Amino acid sequence: MKKMQKNGLRLIVMLGLLAPVAASASYADMSCEDLWYARNKIFADAGECFKTRRAIETFGSRCYAPYGQISDYDDDRVHTIKYWERRKGCSGKYVAPSYNPGYQTGGGYAHVSGIRWNDTLAVRTGPSSRYRRIGDLPPNATGVRILNCTGSWCRIEWRGIIGWSYAKYLRSD
Repeated sequence: MKKMQKNGLRLIVMLGLLAPVAASASYADMSCEDLWYARNKIFADAGECFKTRRAIETFGSRCYAPYGQISDYDDDRVHTIKYWERRKGCSGKYVAPSYNPGYQTGGGYAHVSGIRWNDTLAVRTGPSSRYRRIGDLPPNATGVRILNCTGSWCRIEWRGIIGWSYAKYLRSD
């Protein structure tokens, strides 16, 4: 154990493990959006050549040496952030506003859109494809009541079925 003084703060470092533990504690309190920003900020600071519209709009195209090559310390931070993104069920993909009905408090209605004529939209017990499938919405379903949305998933009610469906395939009525 080593005690250090930095900027008026007393730090205790034990085998170099204190900093990542403290950082991960703050990641636990972050939203999916905040985690995405924190992860990509690490690469932006390292000159990453961003290709997605969202990243370019947020950080600019960057593209300078070392071109996104990050240190071992930053690599550990990225892995910790990814862990929290997985744990919180963040999709890792940005859901554009046109795909998300935007009902954070519920009360609106939507219809299914973007599903092939011979396929269905799954209704699950929770907001992830890892949850058990409890029903299906046909590709032309209308009158889907949005109860609330979390990330890329919306809790819905349709003809007596209450569960979670992927928001990308729901459009507001």
